[in-house]
Amino acid sequence: MTASGSRQSAGVTRPPTSTTSAALATGGGRGTRYVFNDSAGKLYVLFGTGTASATNFSLLIPTQTGQVIEGFGGALQGILDTGTGSAQITEW
Repeated sequence: MTASGSRQSAGVTRPPTSTTSAALATGGGRGTRYVFNDSAGKLYVLFGTGTASATNFSLLIPTQTGQVIEGFGGALQGILDTGTGSAQITEW
């Protein structure tokens, strides 16, 4: 992220994740997100609404890894391939 003359703010949420598809973020986001997979399983992320699965996903985030999502402020769904945990989502 580059510095600019305008003020920026960020918000962090920690939605729970499991082997059942669930909402990670609702629509109306600010357009840039950093999603960190804070669990022991792989996190399958689906952009938009629907049911995330190992065969229906937009982004795969390995355990203890993060990914920047730029230009998409819509809903995110997520599911783990094993276990439970949480995703840490920073929006700005």
